[in-house]
Amino acid sequence: MMSRSERELERFFAELSPRLETARSLDRQLARQFSVFRYLRTDEMGLSRMIADLLDPNGDHGQGPAFLRCLTERLGFAKGVNLAHAKVSTEHHIDGRRLDIVVQVNGEHCLAIENKSNFAGDRDGQVEAYLKGLKRHFGEYILVYLSPTGLGPSEESVAPETVAELKATTPRRFVIMPCRASSETPDDEFDDLRLPFSLVDWLADCRRECDVDRLRWYLREAETHCQQRYGGSTVTTRDSAVADSVLKDKRNVATALDVHEAWPAVARKIKCQFMELIYNNLPSDMEGDWDYSEKRYKSYIYIYRQNWRPYVVDGEERRTVLCMEAQGPAGTNWAIGVSSPRVEHVLGHRERREKLDNELGRLGKKRSRGWPCYEFVDDKYRNWDSLIPEMYEELQVDGGSGGEITAYFVGKFEKIANETLPIIDRIEGG
Repeated sequence: MMSRSERELERFFAELSPRLETARSLDRQLARQFSVFRYLRTDEMGLSRMIADLLDPNGDHGQGPAFLRCLTERLGFAKGVNLAHAKVSTEHHIDGRRLDIVVQVNGEHCLAIENKSNFAGDRDGQVEAYLKGLKRHFGEYILVYLSPTGLGPSEESVAPETVAELKATTPRRFVIMPCRASSETPDDEFDDLRLPFSLVDWLADCRRECDVDRLRWYLREAETHCQQRYGGSTVTTRDSAVADSVLKDKRNVATALDVHEAWPAVARKIKCQFMELIYNNLPSDMEGDWDYSEKRYKSYIYIYRQNWRPYVVDGEERRTVLCMEAQGPAGTNWAIGVSSPRVEHVLGHRERREKLDNELGRLGKKRSRGWPCYEFVDDKYRNWDSLIPEMYEELQVDGGSGGEITAYFVGKFEKIANETLPIIDRIEGG
């Protein structure tokens, strides 16, 4: 027998379903979810190009330094400096590294932006190197770390002692700017370095500063794209239909609140089950484990062969594994590749670990100290929050084979395995 709350939920969804179907039909007619940016290059390079063009006083937008000023004033940077002759470049070389966007003013002031909008991970010592290079070449500088939700760089990129020093430095030399504002601000050591405004806020500033209709339309589209891509929302006919249904009856408000508060648990359960679904479809002749966590670097699947010789790290045995791991929080920025103890942490058998690193490096994939080779998954599959409805449908497929998303992750895993297993077997096999 159903409880009262269960009956209320059943009634609520029964009343809401036909309204939603009508609303979806209207959304199809009005195309309020449409964005021209879906047809443009919106990876890190594409977004960097767009931001750089807007910041350039000599850009085709014809607005001079107005858009650049909107950002420098919010940052409290280059106060009283004439920005009209600022020089903007992308993929700017500095001390052997490449910064995504660099704005130089009079050779003395530098606004640099490192764009991590596609959830990309950091390379070893990346932020440390940028800060040292900027300090060496400029009197006044600031490095803006652009990330989807305001998450900061990893410890591999910037050491904790450097973070503490940056917090104590005035004016700020390093700040983190989220792509869009969120009520779910990461709780980490970067709180004091996180800006109170987002990329979307800056785009809105630019739109308000501009009187050209064509450009205002473009900037509004850019705002909408960022809101949709990074988890924000835009009002649609569907949203209005849900609101109208909720407000129709006071009982619905309480029920809607129950659904809202329960959603994180529902989403996590679906993602956990989906991790298990992927794991169960991987090669059965290998051992492994999996876990899904809301914490950074705690969501993973790994598999290995029993005869692969372990390494000793801090008194414990650790193995080389084929691994799928979320590089961001709550299932974002998935990477799939080979994970192995860092060379500097290995006690004994260092030559074997270095040989593995060198031979896997010849495959031409991405590399880091703990990942001799890896690839990020396609943009379409990087953020699981946006895939939850499809993932749930695949969990219902008889036989546990899943569907398109399952096949993608399993196929990506198997491709990496086919390329790397012969090398690992030869070097690590006992």
